[in-house]
Amino acid sequence: MESEERSGLAPVAPRDTTGQAAKSIPAPSAAVHLTLAICCSILLVFCLAAAPRGTLQDAGQLFLGALLLAAILQLPAVYWQHRKSAERRDAALMIPWAVVLAVLMAQMARTASTLTFPLCDTLWRSFDEHLGINVPAMMAWAARHSMVHTVLTDSYALSEPFLIMAIFLPPLLGKREASERFFVTNAIGFVIALPIVALFPAVGPWVGWQFQPDSMQRICEASIQTLRQGTVHGALFGGTICLPSFHTFWAVVSAHAMQPFRLLRYPAIVLAILIMISTMTTGWHYGVDVITGFLLAVISTAIATAIVSKRRGPAGA
Repeated sequence: MESEERSGLAPVAPRDTTGQAAKSIPAPSAAVHLTLAICCSILLVFCLAAAPRGTLQDAGQLFLGALLLAAILQLPAVYWQHRKSAERRDAALMIPWAVVLAVLMAQMARTASTLTFPLCDTLWRSFDEHLGINVPAMMAWAARHSMVHTVLTDSYALSEPFLIMAIFLPPLLGKREASERFFVTNAIGFVIALPIVALFPAVGPWVGWQFQPDSMQRICEASIQTLRQGTVHGALFGGTICLPSFHTFWAVVSAHAMQPFRLLRYPAIVLAILIMISTMTTGWHYGVDVITGFLLAVISTAIATAIVSKRRGPAGA
């Protein structure tokens, strides 16, 4: 009988009948979740260290509730893990981070507002004047054009629904890259902004430019003054951030998060531009706030994109 070598036939390995059934999927990106964990830890340490004594009693319950809700919101990711869909699982894993980040960002804003560094409203107005930006003149121009005023005012009102869409639409529809980039951008943006918010507080352009505020702006100013006296409990507005403008920041990053959706892509860009302009025509932000918010969005997005695009480790290859 001829040998296998002489016949030219190589030994055939036995077929692994369990290989396809036990098909594995890539592990979640360690770089993304590590970045989110580090940023959240920095925000948490600031809140714990800088908050006035006794003001974190309510916040403690809020943190625990957020962690419990975040654990429950892991269920969609568990479902997609069971269905062996890595893209949808990783996108869904961003939903729990939304809760944690929202609580920490809100508490960071409140805590930063309790610090008593000098208000910078006069300084921000002087920056605007050097840049040729006059907020009251922009408000007056918009008021003279009723259609423009309506569009800009409505755009400003849409900033929160726009943000909510960016938070939930990509994760729920399985857009992993857009979802991860959005949340990492937010986490990095708030960490970068933290020292600016804490050291250079301001109320708003109605103080710097000395025009009559509307009712919500009065509430905002009263709330900031209350917070600066060291009282977090009962502060109606919960603190506000003047520079950088997070309306601008969120408009830019939300528009970026909508890019995977063909029908929403260009309307999102238009809405983001209108929101940026409306932050000044409604009298809520200085021009320098908007410029800083835009730059913060660009820088944070660039860093987040580099982190999200990192190649997965061997387990996820």
